[in-house]
Formats: sequence, C-alpha cells, structure tokens
Amino acid sequence: MANDDAGGGAYYKYNTDDANNANATAQQQDEYWTDSDEGIDLYFVIFLSLLAITLVASKVLHDMPKVAAILPEAGLTIIIGAIAGLIIYESTPISHHNGYNGDDGNDYDDNYQHSNAEFVAEGLLSFSPKVFFFVLLPPIIFNSGYTLKREVFFRHIMPVSLFACAGTMISTFVVAMSLQIIKQLGWFGADFKPYFTELLTFGALISATDPVSTLAVFQAKKVDPQLFYLVFGESVLNDAVGLVLFKTLSKFVGSEDNMETIIHAFLDFLMDFLFGFIGSMIFGILAGLGSALFLKKVDMRHTPTLELSLFVLIMYLPFFFAELFELSGIVTILFTGISARRYASHNLSTETDETVDSLFRLIAHLAETSIFLELGMSVIALSDKFKYEWKFAGWATLACLLGRALHVYPLRQAYNRFLVSTPESENENMMRSHRKIIPENLSGELSEALSMTPNLRKDLKIRDNTAHMLWFSGLRGAVAYACAKTFPNAYGNRPAIVFTTMAIVLFTVFTFGCTTDCALNALKIEMNVDEEKYMEENEVSDKMDYINVFEKKYINSYVIRDYNGTDDDGVELQNISAVGQMGSSTFESSVCASTAGAGRARFDLRNLSGSQPLAERVGLDRRRSLYDYGLGRKIR
Repeated sequence: MANDDAGGGAYYKYNTDDANNANATAQQQDEYWTDSDEGIDLYFVIFLSLLAITLVASKVLHDMPKVAAILPEAGLTIIIGAIAGLIIYESTPISHHNGYNGDDGNDYDDNYQHSNAEFVAEGLLSFSPKVFFFVLLPPIIFNSGYTLKREVFFRHIMPVSLFACAGTMISTFVVAMSLQIIKQLGWFGADFKPYFTELLTFGALISATDPVSTLAVFQAKKVDPQLFYLVFGESVLNDAVGLVLFKTLSKFVGSEDNMETIIHAFLDFLMDFLFGFIGSMIFGILAGLGSALFLKKVDMRHTPTLELSLFVLIMYLPFFFAELFELSGIVTILFTGISARRYASHNLSTETDETVDSLFRLIAHLAETSIFLELGMSVIALSDKFKYEWKFAGWATLACLLGRALHVYPLRQAYNRFLVSTPESENENMMRSHRKIIPENLSGELSEALSMTPNLRKDLKIRDNTAHMLWFSGLRGAVAYACAKTFPNAYGNRPAIVFTTMAIVLFTVFTFGCTTDCALNALKIEMNVDEEKYMEENEVSDKMDYINVFEKKYINSYVIRDYNGTDDDGVELQNISAVGQMGSSTFESSVCASTAGAGRARFDLRNLSGSQPLAERVGLDRRRSLYDYGLGRKIR
C-alpha cells in the first residue's frame, strides 16, 4: 500500500525491525478477536452499548447548561471511556499476566493462551491508528468542509495557511530545542535521555492541534466568525503539515550518522509539502467538480435512494485515491467537501439535498464520539507496561505551550503588518470608489454615515483578544496520539512518548476545553454573532467577488444543471453615478423607496429630523455598505 503522504498512513512504514515486529504483533492481535463469531459479536455489543451510553450522557449534559459550561462533551466521552476501560481491564485476566502488551509491543507473551473475552478486551483497549486515519477521520474532515462558509474561510485563508504551515514548523523546533536544553541540564532524570532526532519527531506529532472541544463551544456560543475559522482552518491544515513533518523526521531516528538518509528525508519533505499539499488541494477540488459533472450528466433525481447512496461515497473515495497517489488524504477530503457543497449539491434533488446534509453531520458526530471513546478506553492501556516519565511529560507540556505562543504571536504581528504595508487590490479600490460617491448637498449626519469608509481589511486584522484565544485553542487530540502509537522505537522510547502524548492530550482537553467558556468571557470575545449578518456587514461576499466572477465565467455553466448565469449571493449596485446629481430630498425619497422595495431597511431615513442622532440609529460601530441604504438589489 502506497501511503507515504501527509494525509494518513505513510508514517506506518519504518526501516527498523522493532517497528515491523510491533506492527506484526498488532495485526496478530487484531485477527484474534475477529477469528470467531463470538468475539465479533461480543466486541460490537460492548462498543455499541458504550456508544449509546455516551450519547444519552451527552443529552443529559446538554440539559444541564451550568455543567456543560465547565465540562465539554469530548471530556465527558473520555471519562466514560476511561471508566469502561478500567472495568474491562480489571474484569478480564489480561491485567494479571504478561500476555497483554499494553500497546507497547515489547512484552507480549506468545505462549499465553488467550480466551475470547481477552481478545475482545485487547481490541477494545487498543487505539488503532489505521482505524482512526482510514475510517473515522475522513467523514469528520469532509463534513467540516461541506458545512463551512466558503467565503469566510477563503477570506482568512492567508493567516490560516500561515499558522498551519509556518506555525507548525516553528512549534516543532521550539518544542524540540526546549526539551533538548532541559535534557542537557539533566532535568529529565538520569534514566531518560532521548536523542535530538526523537525530540524533533515528538515536536512534530505534538504540534498537531485538535480543538474539537473548543470549536464545539465556539459553535454553541456563535463566536466571532473570524476566530472560529482561524481556529478551525488551522487545525485541519496543520494536521496535514504535522503528519508530513512527522513522517520526514521519523526517518532521522536511528540514522543520525547517515547524512545521505537525512538529505533524502529533507528532500522528501520539500516534495511532499510543496507538491503533495498543493496537489491534494487541487485533487480535492477536482473531485468535487467531477461529482457535480457526473450528477449533471446522469440525472438521478427520480431515484433519490440511489442518488443519496452514490453521493455519500464521496466522503471516502477521494481520500483513498489521494492515499493511493501518495497525496494528503486530509487536505483532499477537506476541499472535496467544500467543492461538493458549492457545485454538486445544486444537481441533487431537494429531498436528497436536505437528507445528505443531516446524514453527513450524523456520521461525523458518531465518528468524533467513537474517537474520544476509544481515547478514553486506551488510557487504561497506559498501565504498568509503560514508562511513567512524569518529568518529561511535565516539561513537554510547558514546551508545547511555549511553542504555541512563539508561533501565534509573532506570526499574528507579521500578518497585521502585512495588511498595513500591502496596497489594496483592484477589487478593493473599486469598492472604495463606490463608497465615496456621496451627494454634496446631503445633510451632515447622513453624509457622515454614507461617507464612513473604514479600512476594507479591518475584518482581517487579528486583534489582541483573538490572538490570546488562538493560543488558548491549541488543544491536542487523537491525531497526536495516533502518531505517537507509530513513533519509531529504535531506542526503546516509544512507551515514554505514548504516555507523554496521552498526558498532554488529557491535560489540554480538560484544562483548556473545560475553561473555554470562561476564557471567552474573560477575553471579551464577541458572541451570539449571526454569520450571515457578519458576512453582510463586512461585505465578505463583495470582497471575495473575484471567485464568483471566475466561477460564473469558467465553471458553473459546465457543472451545474440549468445554470442561468446568476448567483443568489451576488449584489448588484445600480445607478450609483446618478446619486451625486440628486437633491437631498429627492435622494432621501429615492433611498426610502428602494429600501422599502428591498425590505431590508435598518432605519428610516425619512425621520432625519428626529431628536435621536442619525449616528446612533445607524450604529457607527458597524460598517455599512451602499446596499444597507437601499442602493443595491439582489440578483434573482
């Protein structure tokens, strides 16, 4: 299987005999509980029962807002998994013999005769990286792309890419260098002295963020969309970058003196990053376009069941094609979701379009719950078979927090300076010129309201409280733990790395995940924001209009059935040049008539003589476009 890429399975292959033996042992264990019908039945009865208990407990949690404010759903799921894992571990003989390897792979006793119950227990307590990357992760990433607001996401794509790419590399090297200094000081203890290449590899895997708990609170609180998409976008893209970096640095472990191996690994990283990353993005977009074209040419609207069944396959098919072609499955499936929503969904029947949205959300939620449930159960695998390197775990946690800070704040500062120093685009200049066409003889307050032209990039600036929340949202999760399970064991340090990674995952999920609500209030993050209103007030659609123009000219008519050349989200400004020739009363009457026709007035311009200042009624703290004053109309 060709898996040398960022998206999933390349890092399962190592040249060390120990890693191969461990993988062979894991495969042998997997076969045990699947060898008998009784084992299969028992496994799924237990796991599905635990899943049902978790879903019911989540419902109870949602009905208790005060508890939900301090205990995230992911944390509750981990607790349930840990309790269940402890019961399973203590109720089977595996806790009393050396036949169970506790995920390590070094202490397995092949002479011990297992029972079906033990096989099932081992399967339940073992977190499988392959199941995670190839079964559970694709629908989560696809649904994220399918449900996001494309305009807002691409509006912030530059800082998202900056944090995900440069930020992940900075974090990796800060973590590694910090731990190397601490090792030189002898603060790890006399018995644990990892090589610098191991610390670099650990830095790469622990830099993969997984802020599921934080994002869940963000969604519930309807936080500032800029903050949401910065955290969400970084978490998805940085997983891909982190996996490429992890795979590359893993090749250094055990080959520190082989300069040829190091050079080849570095070149592989550059190729994977430059071509694999961009190629995965393009492949994902093409997959969405291909599905749209197929549904346009093959009309399946009269067979909604077949239509739905076929469309659901798009959650997995592009992912495995990307893996087969040594691309990033994660990046591919994200952009497949974005493009499928944008193009393919228009060719679905109304019934399928409504059903598939709920189905994608359902599958993604079950996958997320299963991941955290398995994480909780695998905590028990960190038994006496693992090396409890508490000093290393403590220093590694501090190094992670430092690495997060040293990539969020400097990159945020550089990005804000870039916004100030870079000239406006042609599209922004056009929008600014439209705003400046104001009648000279308007009353002072109305002229002030309409001539208010703040920086068109103000919505891009990353404010201090947003930067603090970005640092706070750097939780670690299943991606980091899955990588730790495949950490190269050339020097026997994998158990310590697995334990440390799990400790950091639990610390960040319960410390930061449980206090997200408090942090939002303390940092005065804007909440209860209507995303549609945010897009309108910040003119996001107008600022990203170049994408719509390109789509209308080159894409939509080819892949969307019965496309009529218009876009429901487009806004057309009309008779702008005539505004300057109107008198004050004529203009006000025209504005009022147009506003009444559009049905979107936020205030009545006919009451200009009222005692309340116009600035207060308009709300000068928010940007207003000409559309808000009735000078635009929706294209229908």
